[in-house]
Amino acid sequence: MSNVLLVLFAAVAVLSGCGVSAEEKIVVQDTQLKKAISQADGWGEEITAQIPVAEIEPESDSHNIGGVRKTSDYGAEWPKYYYWAQIVELRQEGARTPTQVADDLAPWLESQGWERNADSEFPPGKESIERDYYRDGYHLVVEVYTEPPPRAQSLHFTIVTPATDPDRR
Repeated sequence: MSNVLLVLFAAVAVLSGCGVSAEEKIVVQDTQLKKAISQADGWGEEITAQIPVAEIEPESDSHNIGGVRKTSDYGAEWPKYYYWAQIVELRQEGARTPTQVADDLAPWLESQGWERNADSEFPPGKESIERDYYRDGYHLVVEVYTEPPPRAQSLHFTIVTPATDPDRR
């Protein structure tokens, strides 16, 4: 009977996180972060690939400007999250405005599993509007700059991953 209780206690301790060292928690979170980075980067590439190269300003420098961030500014190294961010600048005399690109992109995003949540979006601003989408704990923001040329005709895409969690395996 005592062996059964010992096994039961050990199982409860493992499942509740007791007995998991700080180093093991870091390994778990680091693995989660690497998976999240790969997922966000992949989705980001798929999203920007929906905009034909012929519509993108050839002189623009469009690349991922995101990175890893801590969830707290108060000293704790973990948990962390990742955000992928890229600005796509369209040709000023291009076939579509940034708003048209975002409108045309919406059905494709939904077919890929992104769900728009207009209730979480900020009201339209003077220079831009945002559209919020969610998928599997990830948050995609499509910011559309609405001012006409000569202002740059651009869209700013951001994908924020879920924060790491040592208790989620």
